[in-house]
Amino acid sequence: MQGVLVPLMIWLLWIPEIPAEEPGLRRSPRVVGGHPSEVRNQPYMVNIRRRGNFECGGSLVTPHCVLTAAHCLKDGQPSDFVVRGGVTYLNDMRNARYVRNILLPSAYSRVTLEHDVALLQLQQPLQASIAQPISLAVRSPRPGSFVRVSGWGLTDDSSTSLPNQLHSVHVRVMPQQECRDLYRGYRNITNSMFCASVPGLKDACAADSGGPVVNSHGFLVGVVSWGRAHRCADKNSPGVYSDVSYLSDWIADNIYRYC
Repeated sequence: MQGVLVPLMIWLLWIPEIPAEEPGLRRSPRVVGGHPSEVRNQPYMVNIRRRGNFECGGSLVTPHCVLTAAHCLKDGQPSDFVVRGGVTYLNDMRNARYVRNILLPSAYSRVTLEHDVALLQLQQPLQASIAQPISLAVRSPRPGSFVRVSGWGLTDDSSTSLPNQLHSVHVRVMPQQECRDLYRGYRNITNSMFCASVPGLKDACAADSGGPVVNSHGFLVGVVSWGRAHRCADKNSPGVYSDVSYLSDWIADNIYRYC
């Protein structure tokens, strides 16, 4: 999880190792400019806990599998994780599902965050009465279009703990070349990624990692991945997301085999 969207509160969230060659990559964890939301409005939304502590968000893609970010699972074993679906509040301990298997792309890189997606195969399904799977997008989001990002990240700079309630924010997808120019010399924006924000106003950050990015038609287009340290919602530091459409071959193949 080097150089990723990294939580700052060590009593709530895991702090990963930061590589010496990339100092200062920690971002304050918050949904910036968002609003409280209810899981009934996004029934695919799940939270992932590592050894009891909230770690990341995720999206139910079949009753047996959750799509999240690979960096959320660094060095973890299936027994370390529990997934909860159908809950709006972090203190709601219902609907726990243990993890049977962790699936990571062979092309995933902890350094570059290329192919930053993962699937969690659940031991028991999340039934339709609890959570509803979301369909995967077949096309990348169009530059200029708005997408919705959801998670339990901090909501402003003055917060000292995670909000109990789920939050969502709408951000605008940025042209790929514009994002590459902004991050030149920091990290490459590859074809497996896209960028989105409302500069200076709205963004997603660390504790939102792994969470869903959904287009206006209700399809999952992305997974929250990374951004520049301490610069959430900055006009020169848009959020970076794994592109579900670009990674669809790996995702679909593993859903077919395991989910």
